Amino acid sequence: MDEKTPSSLAARLAFVVARLNRRLIAATGGLSHGLLSALATISKQGPIRLADLAQVELVSAPSITRVVAELEARGLVARKTDPLDGRAFLIEMTDAGTDAIARARSARAGVVAQLLAGLSESEVQSIEAALPALEHTIEQ
Repeated sequence: MDEKTPSSLAARLAFVVARLNRRLIAATGGLSHGLLSALATISKQGPIRLADLAQVELVSAPSITRVVAELEARGLVARKTDPLDGRAFLIEMTDAGTDAIARARSARAGVVAQLLAGLSESEVQSIEAALPALEHTIEQ
C-alpha cells in the first residue's frame, strides 16, 4: 500500500496515537482513563448535569453514574442542587479534583517531554507544526 494514501496515513496515525496513549495511561495519578476523562470534562465544562456529562463522555447513564460515584467517593467532585431545577443536581469539581487533574496533566506532560527529548529539533518542530490541525480535528 502506498504510504501517502489517506487510509495509510490514518492507519499510521491511529497506531502512533494508540502507542502514545498506552504510555500516557500509566501517568494518570492513580485514576483510570474513564475517571480522568470525566474529571477533565467536569473541570472544562464547569458544573454539569449527569445526563450532559454522559453525553459528552459518550457513555450510558448507568456508566456515568458509577464514574461520578467513584469520583465523589474519592472527594474529587461534589453534587449540588441545580438552581434551575431543584429536583436535579449538578456535578462540580472540588479542590482535590482540581489538584488531581493538575497532577495527572503534569505527569502526562512529563512523559511526552521525555519522548520529545529523544527527537531532533526538526522532528520536534514537525510535531509542533502538526498540532493545530490535530487540535482542530478533535474539537469537531
